[in-house]
Amino acid sequence: MAQFRTHGFAKTSMSDIAKAAGVSRTALYNHFDTKEAVFRALSERINSRATGAVLKAAAAPEAWDVRLRGVMHARCDWVYDLLHDGAFGRELIDEKNRMCGGRVLSANDRFTALLTDILVSGGIRQKQAGVIASMLVNAVNGILEAAKTRAEAEAEVDLLIATLSLGLGAGHA
Repeated sequence: MAQFRTHGFAKTSMSDIAKAAGVSRTALYNHFDTKEAVFRALSERINSRATGAVLKAAAAPEAWDVRLRGVMHARCDWVYDLLHDGAFGRELIDEKNRMCGGRVLSANDRFTALLTDILVSGGIRQKQAGVIASMLVNAVNGILEAAKTRAEAEAEVDLLIATLSLGLGAGHA
């Protein structure tokens, strides 16, 4: 992944990847036919780690709004790093979405369902919770797109969740 972050997807070669991995090109080709296959494998590894972190945050014995904030940050951690740790973050995210399209949509659906469950645990009706969960995903995507730094993105996600929590708390008082 360091090679993709340094050179971007388009300019990273199998030779770059092999050298960084400390293996010969032949050995690399024995495991991966193309750099796209390498990138997909890396994307799947990142997604697996993110999923594990999200599920851990969701299972925490905390109030629903604390779990919601933890889940949102766990889902966004890799994006924060990728977008704000080099010139090619956006390109790499676009490539991941292009290559892993169906998996990305499936993961987004599962994430939205998880957010919905957390909101329901906070007393929000199922239908309303589903709409709010979709809005949260869209809002966080906008925050990630616009933020100049990781700290700015994290602070805005925290503010979004705090605002939501206050608004929903007032609506259920």
